[in-house]
Amino acid sequence: MDIQSIKIDLIHWLTELQDRKILEQLQAFKKSQDKGFSDSHKALLDERIAAFEKDPENVLDWDEVMKGLEKDL
Repeated sequence: MDIQSIKIDLIHWLTELQDRKILEQLQAFKKSQDKGFSDSHKALLDERIAAFEKDPENVLDWDEVMKGLEKDL
C-alpha cells in the first residue's frame, strides 16, 4: 500500500471514528509530533545511542521482549 492509499484509508477511518478516547490519543500524538523531541528525550536518546555504540552486542531481541510481556499479561 503506497503512502497516499494509507492516508486515504486513515482519513476514512477517522471520519467514522466515534471513540472520544482514541480521538484524544490521536490528538495528543499529533501535538507531540508537532513539537518534536523535548530536551530530556533528546538527552535520553543520546545516552542510549552512546551505550549501544559502546557495546552493540548488549541488546534485547524484540521477539523475546514481546514474549516476556505476553507472559506478564
